[in-house]
Amino acid sequence: MQAYTGTFMHSPGANSICIVDQVARYVTFKEECRKNGKQKPKADGVLIFDEVKVACQLMWNSRSHQLMGLAMTPNDLSSLNDIYRVLQDPTANQTSYILQFLWRDLTSSYDVVGPYFTCSASVESKFVMACVLETIKLFQHHNLKTSLLVCDGGSANAATIKASHGCHGAYSVKEDQSDKFEVEPWMMNPFNPPNKIFWLLCPSHQLKNMVNALFSSNAGGTKQFKRVKQAEFGWKAITDLYAREILRVSKSQARMVPRLREAHCLRDSWTKLNVSPAKIMQQEQVLGELYCYANQTPPPDNAPEVSETLGYLKACHLLFEQGFLSHDRIRTMDCDTMKNITKGYEYFSSWLSSILDEDPNYPHTSSMQRSFLSWQTWDLLRIDVYGFRAFCQWFLTTYPTHAFVWVSSGESVQSIQVHCWREAGLGELHHCSRCTPYQAVCFIPSQRFRLQG
Repeated sequence: MQAYTGTFMHSPGANSICIVDQVARYVTFKEECRKNGKQKPKADGVLIFDEVKVACQLMWNSRSHQLMGLAMTPNDLSSLNDIYRVLQDPTANQTSYILQFLWRDLTSSYDVVGPYFTCSASVESKFVMACVLETIKLFQHHNLKTSLLVCDGGSANAATIKASHGCHGAYSVKEDQSDKFEVEPWMMNPFNPPNKIFWLLCPSHQLKNMVNALFSSNAGGTKQFKRVKQAEFGWKAITDLYAREILRVSKSQARMVPRLREAHCLRDSWTKLNVSPAKIMQQEQVLGELYCYANQTPPPDNAPEVSETLGYLKACHLLFEQGFLSHDRIRTMDCDTMKNITKGYEYFSSWLSSILDEDPNYPHTSSMQRSFLSWQTWDLLRIDVYGFRAFCQWFLTTYPTHAFVWVSSGESVQSIQVHCWREAGLGELHHCSRCTPYQAVCFIPSQRFRLQG
């Protein structure tokens, strides 16, 4: 167990001690690939990072000096004496958050667990940027290049991404360009110029953002979505859908969306953080039920509103279910996956374009506007779409014998099981990644494949 967890037994910060042994194993791994006649890894990777909240295991009343509750077992509590001894060291720092990094080779799915950084207060963009640059520099010092950065869409991360290419606050609209909403979420690698480093947000997080945005249009919410010359629409179509499901059950009829639960419609704080309820909302069963209801004869009075909600969820379906999270291999820029992402994105870009065409002074970046997505959600979507396009274009040009696959099977960056493979001698697909609780991207040569257990 100590041998397995030894990677994490180092002090915080970007120091060579935390990766030197792993880099040596990676060099050995590359040599083994060469001897076995496989493609030699290119030492070009994706850097994935996420923050983790340090949870307190004791509930202590500082006024009465009494223990109110605990989440530790008696065996765990016995270790507190050792902790108190360590805390007597004046160099011990308070830690509220930990920022952890993981580097993955783009052409072999080999993982190197990177450094971690501690923070005593809320994580800010300046802290994130400093940690990112220090980590990139550390890996570059060991001849491991970084070409892609992956993180979630938290406010500190979003501010870091924008600052890396000279932006601040809400993205502007470029009226003088053919694509006035285009952004450039990449930066030059300061330690390996003139090569670029691209940014990509975790698509699972962005899917949650899009569904939560639709939920904000519920009764008493902050949004009242409306496209130009179209009916207002929002979350009510979803709550009505669930009511129809309950009615079907009462009549002993089969449900059209068996996985839909009341909690998915009410969306408490926990549900909003969960990917599964968000995925359900943009999958075929929900889309099919809304379509059947809106197109029955005679049509119901609220058919226009339901059809508009259906259009919103269809766009999400193209972006995520048939796009970022489709698990399809991307070999060319005109493949179905890229076309689906473009088509889904065009729904939202044309929506905002029509609003601005009707009213050029519409305050789409204001927190008070109610007809469109919040500017934070809209900017994150633009980062994902344009960052993904730019990176795929670069990757397919740089490594033309490979294909790109985004693999995700969990809830978030820090809890997704890794499913990454690379080609073995005769086109086999085998797992060559150590178990690690991080989301990753997977790159595999575009040839023959068969899964090996």
